Amino acid sequence: MKKMIWVVMLFMMCVTTGYGQYNGECWVVSGGESVYKLHANGAADPNAIQDLTNASAVEVNPTNGIVWIAASAGDAVFRYDPAAGSFTQAPVIKKPSAISINPADGTVWIAGLDGVRKISADGKSVLAQVIPPDGPANIDVGRFNVAVNPKDGSCWITDGKGPIGRYDADGNKVATGPPMKEPKGGLSVDYQGNVWVADTRHNTLVRLSPTGDVLVKKEDIMVPVSPSVNPKDGSVWVAANGNMLINLSPTGTKVKEFEAGITIVAVSYSPADGEIWVADLLGPTFGGEVSKWTANGQKRFANNIPTPSTVSIGFWEGN
Repeated sequence: MKKMIWVVMLFMMCVTTGYGQYNGECWVVSGGESVYKLHANGAADPNAIQDLTNASAVEVNPTNGIVWIAASAGDAVFRYDPAAGSFTQAPVIKKPSAISINPADGTVWIAGLDGVRKISADGKSVLAQVIPPDGPANIDVGRFNVAVNPKDGSCWITDGKGPIGRYDADGNKVATGPPMKEPKGGLSVDYQGNVWVADTRHNTLVRLSPTGDVLVKKEDIMVPVSPSVNPKDGSVWVAANGNMLINLSPTGTKVKEFEAGITIVAVSYSPADGEIWVADLLGPTFGGEVSKWTANGQKRFANNIPTPSTVSIGFWEGN
Protein backbone atom coordinates (compact mmCIF):
# COMPACT_ATOMS: atom_id res chain seq x y z
CA MET A 1 0.00 0.00 0.00
CA LYS A 2 2.80 2.42 0.85
CA LYS A 3 4.41 1.88 -2.54
CA MET A 4 1.11 2.64 -4.28
CA ILE A 5 0.65 5.86 -2.29
CA TRP A 6 4.21 6.85 -3.16
CA VAL A 7 3.73 6.32 -6.88
CA VAL A 8 0.53 8.39 -6.84
CA MET A 9 2.31 11.22 -5.07
CA LEU A 10 5.13 11.08 -7.61
CA PHE A 11 2.64 11.27 -10.48
CA MET A 12 1.12 14.36 -8.86
CA MET A 13 4.57 15.91 -8.64
CA CYS A 14 5.34 15.39 -12.32
CA VAL A 15 2.13 17.23 -13.17
CA THR A 16 2.77 20.20 -10.90
CA THR A 17 6.52 20.84 -11.10
CA GLY A 18 6.95 22.01 -14.68
CA TYR A 19 7.93 18.68 -16.22
CA GLY A 20 11.20 18.44 -14.35
CA GLN A 21 12.85 21.63 -15.58
CA TYR A 22 15.47 22.56 -13.00
CA ASN A 23 15.12 26.14 -11.80
CA GLY A 24 17.48 26.36 -8.85
CA GLU A 25 15.21 24.50 -6.48
CA CYS A 26 16.40 22.85 -3.29
CA TRP A 27 15.46 19.26 -2.47
CA VAL A 28 15.23 18.25 1.18
CA VAL A 29 15.07 14.95 3.07
CA SER A 30 12.71 15.31 6.01
CA GLY A 31 12.45 12.94 8.94
CA GLY A 32 13.76 10.03 6.91
CA GLU A 33 10.36 9.49 5.34
CA SER A 34 9.64 12.45 3.04
CA VAL A 35 11.37 14.48 0.33
CA TYR A 36 10.31 18.08 -0.24
CA LYS A 37 11.02 20.52 -3.05
CA LEU A 38 11.60 24.21 -2.29
CA HIS A 39 11.71 26.64 -5.19
CA ALA A 40 14.59 29.08 -5.57
CA ASN A 41 12.46 31.90 -4.14
CA GLY A 42 11.67 29.85 -1.05
CA ALA A 43 8.16 28.80 -2.04
CA ALA A 44 7.40 25.22 -1.04
CA ASP A 45 5.98 22.82 -3.60
CA PRO A 46 2.57 21.63 -2.36
CA ASN A 47 3.39 17.98 -3.01
CA ALA A 48 5.96 15.71 -1.44
CA ILE A 49 7.46 12.28 -1.98
CA GLN A 50 6.26 10.40 1.07
CA ASP A 51 6.15 6.98 2.73
CA LEU A 52 9.87 6.44 2.30
CA THR A 53 11.76 4.01 4.52
CA ASN A 54 14.73 5.70 6.18
CA ALA A 55 15.52 8.14 3.36
CA SER A 56 19.17 9.02 3.79
CA ALA A 57 20.01 11.27 0.84
CA VAL A 58 18.57 13.15 -2.13
CA GLU A 59 20.36 14.83 -5.05
CA VAL A 60 19.06 16.64 -8.12
CA ASN A 61 20.79 16.76 -11.52
CA PRO A 62 20.74 20.43 -12.62
CA THR A 63 20.93 19.62 -16.33
CA ASN A 64 17.61 17.81 -16.48
CA GLY A 65 15.90 17.96 -13.06
CA ILE A 66 16.17 14.22 -12.45
CA VAL A 67 16.14 13.41 -8.74
CA TRP A 68 17.95 10.51 -7.06
CA ILE A 69 16.84 9.28 -3.63
CA ALA A 70 18.53 6.80 -1.29
CA ALA A 71 16.42 4.79 1.16
CA SER A 72 18.81 2.94 3.43
CA ALA A 73 16.37 0.57 5.16
CA GLY A 74 15.21 -0.88 1.86
CA ASP A 75 18.68 -1.10 0.27
CA ALA A 76 17.11 1.03 -2.45
CA VAL A 77 18.09 3.90 -4.72
CA PHE A 78 15.36 5.50 -6.81
CA ARG A 79 15.55 7.60 -9.97
CA TYR A 80 12.67 10.02 -10.41
CA ASP A 81 12.26 11.73 -13.79
CA PRO A 82 9.46 14.34 -13.62
CA ALA A 83 9.71 15.05 -17.36
CA ALA A 84 8.88 11.45 -18.25
CA GLY A 85 6.72 10.82 -15.21
CA SER A 86 8.86 7.77 -14.46
CA PHE A 87 10.01 6.37 -11.15
CA THR A 88 12.48 3.48 -11.30
CA GLN A 89 14.75 1.62 -8.94
CA ALA A 90 18.49 1.33 -9.53
CA PRO A 91 20.44 -1.88 -8.81
CA VAL A 92 20.33 -2.86 -5.14
CA ILE A 93 22.93 -1.12 -2.98
CA LYS A 94 23.27 -2.18 0.64
CA LYS A 95 22.25 0.61 3.02
CA PRO A 96 22.85 3.55 0.62
CA SER A 97 23.86 6.65 2.55
CA ALA A 98 25.25 9.28 0.15
CA ILE A 99 24.81 10.35 -3.48
CA SER A 100 26.92 12.47 -5.83
CA ILE A 101 25.74 13.18 -9.39
CA ASN A 102 28.03 14.00 -12.30
CA PRO A 103 25.89 16.44 -14.33
CA ALA A 104 28.29 16.23 -17.27
CA ASP A 105 27.10 12.73 -18.16
CA GLY A 106 24.32 12.00 -15.65
CA THR A 107 26.13 9.15 -13.92
CA VAL A 108 25.74 8.80 -10.16
CA TRP A 109 28.16 7.71 -7.44
CA ILE A 110 26.38 6.10 -4.49
CA ALA A 111 27.93 5.16 -1.15
CA GLY A 112 26.56 2.11 0.64
CA LEU A 113 27.36 -0.10 3.59
CA ASP A 114 29.91 -2.19 1.70
CA GLY A 115 31.45 0.37 -0.63
CA VAL A 116 30.66 2.75 -3.49
CA ARG A 117 29.01 2.10 -6.86
CA LYS A 118 28.87 4.22 -9.98
CA ILE A 119 25.46 3.91 -11.64
CA SER A 120 24.59 4.72 -15.25
CA ALA A 121 22.51 7.80 -16.00
CA ASP A 122 19.44 5.69 -16.76
CA GLY A 123 19.79 3.92 -13.41
CA LYS A 124 20.00 0.45 -14.94
CA SER A 125 23.66 -0.54 -14.73
CA VAL A 126 26.63 -0.55 -12.36
CA LEU A 127 29.53 0.99 -14.28
CA ALA A 128 32.19 0.81 -11.57
CA GLN A 129 32.56 -0.15 -7.96
CA VAL A 130 35.00 0.65 -5.19
CA ILE A 131 35.12 -1.93 -2.41
CA PRO A 132 37.57 -1.63 0.51
CA PRO A 133 40.43 -4.16 0.44
CA ASP A 134 39.37 -5.75 3.74
CA GLY A 135 35.82 -6.37 2.48
CA PRO A 136 32.49 -5.25 3.89
CA ALA A 137 32.83 -6.85 7.34
CA ASN A 138 32.45 -4.55 10.36
CA ILE A 139 31.66 -1.50 8.28
CA ASP A 140 29.40 1.01 9.99
CA VAL A 141 26.22 2.26 8.33
CA GLY A 142 26.86 5.64 6.76
CA ARG A 143 30.58 5.12 6.75
CA PHE A 144 31.26 6.03 3.13
CA ASN A 145 30.82 9.43 1.49
CA VAL A 146 31.38 10.62 -2.08
CA ALA A 147 31.98 13.79 -4.12
CA VAL A 148 32.40 13.69 -7.90
CA ASN A 149 34.11 16.34 -10.03
CA PRO A 150 32.16 16.92 -13.31
CA LYS A 151 35.25 18.31 -14.99
CA ASP A 152 37.03 14.96 -15.21
CA GLY A 153 34.58 12.45 -13.74
CA SER A 154 36.87 11.57 -10.83
CA CYS A 155 35.42 10.97 -7.39
CA TRP A 156 36.72 11.50 -3.87
CA ILE A 157 35.66 8.83 -1.38
CA THR A 158 35.99 8.77 2.40
CA ASP A 159 35.38 5.56 4.32
CA GLY A 160 34.71 7.03 7.78
CA LYS A 161 37.59 5.22 9.46
CA GLY A 162 40.52 7.21 8.16
CA PRO A 163 41.48 6.50 4.52
CA ILE A 164 40.60 9.05 1.85
CA GLY A 165 41.07 8.41 -1.87
CA ARG A 166 40.42 9.91 -5.30
CA TYR A 167 39.26 7.54 -8.02
CA ASP A 168 39.04 8.02 -11.77
CA ALA A 169 35.82 7.62 -13.75
CA ASP A 170 36.40 3.85 -13.97
CA GLY A 171 36.83 3.39 -10.23
CA ASN A 172 40.64 3.13 -10.20
CA LYS A 173 42.44 4.83 -7.32
CA VAL A 174 44.62 7.69 -8.57
CA ALA A 175 45.46 9.49 -5.31
CA THR A 176 45.45 8.92 -1.56
CA GLY A 177 45.12 11.55 1.14
CA PRO A 178 46.55 11.32 4.66
CA PRO A 179 44.19 9.34 6.92
CA MET A 180 41.88 11.20 9.27
CA LYS A 181 40.42 9.71 12.46
CA GLU A 182 36.73 9.77 11.46
CA PRO A 183 36.07 11.73 8.25
CA LYS A 184 32.29 11.42 8.53
CA GLY A 185 31.36 15.11 8.49
CA GLY A 186 31.08 15.42 4.72
CA LEU A 187 33.26 16.37 1.76
CA SER A 188 33.03 18.73 -1.21
CA VAL A 189 35.19 19.01 -4.34
CA ASP A 190 35.99 21.97 -6.59
CA TYR A 191 36.53 21.99 -10.36
CA GLN A 192 40.31 21.72 -9.95
CA GLY A 193 39.90 18.47 -7.99
CA ASN A 194 40.75 19.85 -4.55
CA VAL A 195 38.52 18.51 -1.76
CA TRP A 196 37.44 19.75 1.67
CA VAL A 197 36.85 16.95 4.22
CA ALA A 198 35.38 17.27 7.72
CA ASP A 199 35.98 15.14 10.80
CA THR A 200 33.19 16.43 13.03
CA ARG A 201 34.01 14.47 16.14
CA HIS A 202 37.67 15.50 16.20
CA ASN A 203 37.16 19.17 15.19
CA THR A 204 39.23 18.83 12.03
CA LEU A 205 38.71 20.26 8.55
CA VAL A 206 41.22 19.69 5.76
CA ARG A 207 41.66 20.70 2.14
CA LEU A 208 43.52 18.24 -0.06
CA SER A 209 44.99 18.68 -3.53
CA PRO A 210 44.07 16.34 -6.41
CA THR A 211 47.19 14.33 -5.56
CA GLY A 212 46.24 14.01 -1.89
CA ASP A 213 48.58 16.62 -0.44
CA VAL A 214 47.35 18.66 2.53
CA LEU A 215 46.75 22.26 1.45
CA VAL A 216 44.90 23.40 4.59
CA LYS A 217 44.37 21.82 8.00
CA LYS A 218 42.07 23.53 10.49
CA GLU A 219 41.74 22.30 14.05
CA ASP A 220 40.24 25.45 15.54
CA ILE A 221 36.71 25.03 14.10
CA MET A 222 34.49 23.24 16.57
CA VAL A 223 32.31 20.40 15.29
CA PRO A 224 32.64 21.13 11.53
CA VAL A 225 29.93 19.55 9.41
CA SER A 226 28.81 19.56 5.77
CA PRO A 227 31.51 21.57 3.97
CA SER A 228 30.11 23.00 0.72
CA VAL A 229 32.69 24.38 -1.68
CA ASN A 230 32.50 27.17 -4.21
CA PRO A 231 33.63 24.98 -7.12
CA LYS A 232 35.02 27.94 -9.04
CA ASP A 233 37.53 29.26 -6.49
CA GLY A 234 37.88 26.53 -3.83
CA SER A 235 36.55 28.55 -0.91
CA VAL A 236 34.15 26.73 1.39
CA TRP A 237 31.14 27.22 3.65
CA VAL A 238 30.87 24.91 6.64
CA ALA A 239 28.64 24.65 9.70
CA ALA A 240 30.38 24.78 13.07
CA ASN A 241 29.42 24.28 16.68
CA GLY A 242 25.88 23.45 15.63
CA ASN A 243 24.74 27.03 15.07
CA MET A 244 27.37 28.91 13.04
CA LEU A 245 28.09 29.29 9.34
CA ILE A 246 31.74 29.91 8.51
CA ASN A 247 33.26 30.88 5.16
CA LEU A 248 36.93 30.03 4.59
CA SER A 249 39.16 31.13 1.73
CA PRO A 250 41.02 28.47 -0.31
CA THR A 251 43.98 29.00 2.03
CA GLY A 252 41.86 28.52 5.16
CA THR A 253 41.53 32.16 6.20
CA LYS A 254 38.21 32.93 7.89
CA VAL A 255 36.25 35.36 5.70
CA LYS A 256 32.77 35.33 7.25
CA GLU A 257 31.11 33.92 10.34
CA PHE A 258 27.55 34.32 11.60
CA GLU A 259 24.85 32.46 13.50
CA ALA A 260 22.44 30.67 11.17
CA GLY A 261 20.60 28.07 13.22
CA ILE A 262 20.42 25.92 16.32
CA THR A 263 21.44 22.46 15.11
CA ILE A 264 22.75 22.78 11.54
CA VAL A 265 23.19 19.39 9.88
CA ALA A 266 23.59 20.27 6.19
CA VAL A 267 24.84 23.18 4.07
CA SER A 268 24.62 23.76 0.31
CA TYR A 269 26.32 26.75 -1.35
CA SER A 270 24.94 28.14 -4.62
CA PRO A 271 27.54 29.75 -6.92
CA ALA A 272 24.62 31.04 -9.00
CA ASP A 273 23.82 33.73 -6.44
CA GLY A 274 26.52 33.28 -3.80
CA GLU A 275 23.99 32.30 -1.15
CA ILE A 276 23.71 29.33 1.18
CA TRP A 277 20.93 26.84 1.92
CA VAL A 278 20.90 25.51 5.49
CA ALA A 279 19.13 22.51 7.05
CA ASP A 280 18.54 23.10 10.76
CA LEU A 281 17.39 19.97 12.56
CA LEU A 282 15.55 22.00 15.20
CA GLY A 283 15.10 25.58 14.03
CA PRO A 284 13.59 28.37 16.16
CA THR A 285 10.42 26.35 16.76
CA PHE A 286 12.37 23.16 17.56
CA GLY A 287 10.50 21.38 14.77
CA GLY A 288 13.02 21.82 11.96
CA GLU A 289 13.75 24.52 9.37
CA VAL A 290 15.35 25.01 5.96
CA SER A 291 16.59 28.54 5.31
CA LYS A 292 18.60 30.49 2.75
CA TRP A 293 21.23 33.09 3.68
CA THR A 294 23.27 35.76 1.94
CA ALA A 295 27.03 35.69 2.30
CA ASN A 296 26.72 38.65 4.68
CA GLY A 297 24.46 36.81 7.08
CA GLN A 298 21.04 38.06 5.99
CA LYS A 299 18.29 35.46 6.23
CA ARG A 300 16.40 35.49 2.93
CA PHE A 301 13.59 33.17 3.95
CA ALA A 302 12.86 30.01 5.89
CA ASN A 303 10.49 27.06 5.67
CA ASN A 304 9.32 24.86 8.50
CA ILE A 305 10.47 21.40 7.38
CA PRO A 306 10.30 18.61 10.00
CA THR A 307 13.77 17.35 10.98
CA PRO A 308 15.58 18.09 7.69
CA SER A 309 18.79 16.16 7.10
CA THR A 310 19.81 17.00 3.51
CA VAL A 311 19.70 20.07 1.25
CA SER A 312 20.58 19.61 -2.43
CA ILE A 313 20.58 22.39 -5.01
CA GLY A 314 22.46 20.54 -7.75
CA PHE A 315 24.38 23.52 -9.14
CA TRP A 316 27.23 23.42 -11.63
CA GLU A 317 28.60 26.06 -14.00
CA GLY A 318 27.17 24.33 -17.07
CA ASN A 319 23.67 25.00 -15.79
